[in-house]
Amino acid sequence: MEALEIKSTKDRMIISIDKSSIDSDYIIELMDRLKTETLAKKVDFSKGILKLADEIKKKWWKENKDEFLGVAVR
Repeated sequence: MEALEIKSTKDRMIISIDKSSIDSDYIIELMDRLKTETLAKKVDFSKGILKLADEIKKKWWKENKDEFLGVAVR
């Protein structure tokens, strides 16, 4: 058996993984990420929310850059 095998049926993708080749914790984290991405694709975000997220990130970076980078503030 190969380490990773993918089989496609009419309505399913079946992924088979050799347990000895991949850490089970990694697979669980990967599946959680796939679930999150699948849910995120179902949400209909407007462009306004992306602009707001960008503004929040810029503000956070401006306020926390020195501490985050370990720069001494005088």
